[in-house]
Amino acid sequence: MNELDIFPIDTVRDASGHLSVGGCDVVDLAAEFGTPLYIYDEATIRANCRAYLQPLRAQYANASITYAGKAYLDPTILGIVREEGLGLDVVSGGEITLALAAGFQAADIVFHGNNKLPAELALALDAGVGRFAVDGEDDLRALSGLADETGRTARVILRLTPGISAHTHEYIRTGMLDSKFGTPISTGDAERLVRLALDSPGIELVGYHAHIGSQIFDVEPLADNATALVEFALAMQERHGADFSVLSPGGGSGVRYVGADDGLDIGLLVGAIVDAVRAALPPGHEPELILEPGRSIIAPAGVALYEVGTLKTIPGVRTYVAVDGGMADNIRPALYQAEYTAILAGREPAGPTETVSIVGRYCESGDILIQGIELPELRRGDLLAMPTAGAYSLALASNYNMSLRPAVVVVNDGQPRLSRRRETYDDLLAHFP
Repeated sequence: MNELDIFPIDTVRDASGHLSVGGCDVVDLAAEFGTPLYIYDEATIRANCRAYLQPLRAQYANASITYAGKAYLDPTILGIVREEGLGLDVVSGGEITLALAAGFQAADIVFHGNNKLPAELALALDAGVGRFAVDGEDDLRALSGLADETGRTARVILRLTPGISAHTHEYIRTGMLDSKFGTPISTGDAERLVRLALDSPGIELVGYHAHIGSQIFDVEPLADNATALVEFALAMQERHGADFSVLSPGGGSGVRYVGADDGLDIGLLVGAIVDAVRAALPPGHEPELILEPGRSIIAPAGVALYEVGTLKTIPGVRTYVAVDGGMADNIRPALYQAEYTAILAGREPAGPTETVSIVGRYCESGDILIQGIELPELRRGDLLAMPTAGAYSLALASNYNMSLRPAVVVVNDGQPRLSRRRETYDDLLAHFP
């Protein structure tokens, strides 16, 4: 495998051995913006948006894509996604606020979440958010009460749990009966929620949503999920007169984090979902079909750049290579054993190699980014580039050990744009009265 296969498109290694992303030398980026540094390639983001939208609209005219913003948001990324014609799915008042500040139209936003706070619901209603993905009875009652009180109408899609297993880590599997998300179909609770929605003031029930998990490499459960959604919608229409204009079978397609991963072909995925929806719908009925990818759009566009610090060899055991980041900027390996790879980025990867573990600088034994990887012999000051780092890394970042969150740059045609500045110690102190 080519070492750059899972890096953003047009990533190259130049004659001096330096890695270049989006036409920008990572050594120059590190010198200008510091490390750890997260680099997003604009061309890759745009290509991934189009990989969904173009085949979807070609096969199903009444369709749209909403970007699952929880994967990663900043104003620059939002601007790119908006320009590519995507809507946005958010899960908090903070994400709504950022989206509006970045120029997103409220009507193009879907508000998800299993426990939307009253202040967040008020913010969303005031802003005119286009749809609310209602998670259950309590969520519906809270939204209905506030909408009725303020004289507004909330357009609602109900989030269902269809009982379909996604073959992925249990922490990112959300379609089974035992899930904190959604309302189960098999228990009859989903049908009761439909009846409640139809009778609730301030609520307009427009359709249904189901998301069964993330990092899925098999189209079959995703197609089955779409079928289950249609079948439930038709049953509710027949039994309760609940007409529907929206179907949202979520997202969840897997991406390649290491060379051995197969990934999931987006065209194949889109075709399987469209075929499943069309097969289950009666002739002439074409509700809006919404797909909600997040990770598969943004993860492959991101590269984490670290500088090597201390090296520790335990003879006969292992060599630890510590970098200047770790679990505070990417907790995924510690949280659910996510795998990554990395390459030497600031010089030619020549000479003998050794197997090492790439670890972070934080006070946890589990702060290990990569457990066992073969790399050229490293030294303090080397740069390591970790691909597929664009999703659920900075989105889950913390100030653990009072560390500073990294800077983010978006690169395109040799031009870097700072889209998130590095935090400062003054930023940390500003939180305390």
